[in-house]
Amino acid sequence: MKEYLIVDGYNIINSWEDLSAHALEDMDYARFRLINYLSQFNNLWDKLTVVFDAHLVAGGTESREIVSAVEVIFTREGERADNLIEKITHKLKSNRNINIWVATSDQVEQQTIFSRGALRLTPGELKRLLDTVKEDVRRNYAEDFFMLTRNPLDERIKEEVKEKLEQWRRSK
Repeated sequence: MKEYLIVDGYNIINSWEDLSAHALEDMDYARFRLINYLSQFNNLWDKLTVVFDAHLVAGGTESREIVSAVEVIFTREGERADNLIEKITHKLKSNRNINIWVATSDQVEQQTIFSRGALRLTPGELKRLLDTVKEDVRRNYAEDFFMLTRNPLDERIKEEVKEKLEQWRRSK
């Protein structure tokens, strides 16, 4: 079963405290931070897409690009992210071998995607999931790093042999 995550970009930015603070000063930077953060977890899903509203951009056309393995879509003039997410969900649900997750706090959007067979993650659920994964990776990496940097041979050699080896090493 393939897993596909679709993120309502501005909805998440406005819901996550750290990103919403950045958005007040520089929305481009807030978008960059969201995409960068999500890209660290792109292996959790077979496909990860972030959709941003550009419906108020006069003459704007839909744009799509891949940024750090994340598909980033800006909607065209007059089209909201919710509408595009619904279209993507409807199109993908024809394939029964795909679980579609949509990250949004929009209640109407949640009802619509539920009716189309998708699953939802609230912004808080998404953040907790990603923070848990990040912590698990950090913890496991620290344990692996400890195992790689320790010297088990040192624990098995008698002290007098260690001293002789150290003297020999220093004499060169």
